[in-house]
Parts: sequence; C-alpha cells; structure tokens
Amino acid sequence: MKRAVRVFFDSLHGPKKYLFFIGIILLCVVALCLGIYAQFFYKYSDTDALMMGINIGSQKNAEEIETLKSNFNNLFTNSIVGDSSNIKVEKLRRENSNLVFTTYDLVNEDENYYSVNAQIPLLNINTDKAKEINSDIKKEFYDTANNVMRRTDGTNIYTVSYAAFINNNVISIAIKSSLKEEGKSEKLMVKTYNYSIQEDKLLSLTDLINLKGTSKDKVQSTINEDIKKAYNNARIIAEEFGNLYERDLSSDIYKVESATTFFLTNDGYVYVVYAYGNNDYTNEMDVVIF
Repeated sequence: MKRAVRVFFDSLHGPKKYLFFIGIILLCVVALCLGIYAQFFYKYSDTDALMMGINIGSQKNAEEIETLKSNFNNLFTNSIVGDSSNIKVEKLRRENSNLVFTTYDLVNEDENYYSVNAQIPLLNINTDKAKEINSDIKKEFYDTANNVMRRTDGTNIYTVSYAAFINNNVISIAIKSSLKEEGKSEKLMVKTYNYSIQEDKLLSLTDLINLKGTSKDKVQSTINEDIKKAYNNARIIAEEFGNLYERDLSSDIYKVESATTFFLTNDGYVYVVYAYGNNDYTNEMDVVIF
C-alpha cells in the first residue's frame, strides 16, 4: 500500500502536482463550509445530519396516483411507518416506545345500545405542543367514544383508527373515525396533525408544499382538477343511483390556504383530505395527492 502511494506521488510532475493539491484544498474548503453551515445555520441539523431534507417521493403517473387513492383506507394500520432511529427527542412515556403508539384501545359493545372499536394514538414527545396535540386527540376521540358508550337512545356504532408517518423532521398523524347513529347517515371524519420535531409546531399545507419544493399554484391546480373530476363523477353516479352529495366547486374549502386536513407519508406524498363528514352526516370523501 505504501509503495502504491509513493508511486502515485512520484508520478505527479509539473502542472499535475499543482492541480492535485489545489483539488485537495478545495475539497477541504467545501467540507469546512458544509460543517459550519450544518452547525450554525441549518435548522434541522439535529434530526437531519446529512442535510438530505424530507423524502419527497418519486414521480408517479396519473394511474399510480389513482392506485394510492384507492388504497387510502389501507393506510390506517394503527402504527407509525418510517425510520426514527436518528431522531433525538425526550419521550413523554416509555423510552423504548415508538414516537406514536396506541394509548387507548377501546373495544366494547352493548347489543342494545352501542358498539365501540377505537384505537387512539399518542404523540410520544415531551413538549408543550405535543402535549397540546395529545389533549386535542383525547378530547376529540376518547371522550366521544366514552359518550357513545353512555348512550341509551338507540344503537350507535363508533370506530376509530389511525395512520402515522415519520419523514425526517415531520411526524404526521391521520385519524379516521366513523359514527353511525340510529336513524342517521354514517358520519365519516378525518382529522390530521403534522408536527415539526425541530420547531415544535404544527405545519400548514403551505409548509409541506415548501418542504416538497413544489409551488402553491401547482398544488392548487391539482386540487381544482381532482375536485372537478369528483364532482362530475358524483353527478353521473347520482343520475343512475340517486343520493348526490353536492360539492360546491367555488367553495373556499378547496383553496390551499384553507386546507385543514392533510398529511405527509414516509415515502414523500402529501394527501389532502376532504372528509365532508367532518361537518355533515355523510361518508363522502375526496382525496388529492401530490
């Protein structure tokens, strides 16, 4: 090995020798600059040491995106997906537990009044914002499940499941619930939380758009096209089977800045969910993916 190195240096003469050492110096300067940037300026250095940013996903064609949409319900496995081995946080509970895990597993039934099957997650991070998220989840889903189990006004069915993903600095939690009260249509609801570990805050859809390196206008165009397609398909189905859920294409809910229900998967896709049961008694839902 030493002989090979000696032969290599002996072969450097004239301009080659100078170019070699200039190249070494440039590499050292670049490495030094990257080190300084990572240490003092890169805000995700604690969780993204290689400065890779989030995984933004491969480009999928229209047919592949439609496959993702059709598999939407299969995402809700009551577990977290993604690599968290390099994440350094103070955990709220059990140090060896995942960053998201099932904290309430409510399975109860009274054949006369109710059936409850609810898996409710906990964000296992010890910060004020994470605790605020957990409090909201408990109030929204655990308290509702308990209320259903106290009802004696007909048969009520309540189910809850969740999907959780970690993509570098971002943990996304999507919780889907279904409430079927006697005499009423099924109410299918989805609520999401997108938590930045480094910044200890909830992210907006605009934040995720910026992280993915795309543009608001491009995403808005995708939303408009997909909702218009869903609107047209619903009208075609209603002509044959009836029961049209009327979408208002001019509604502000379809604007990027108005989006409230969205999440980032571990493989880099953002799902924007329009679960109309969040406000009405319906199980109609549209999903936009980019």
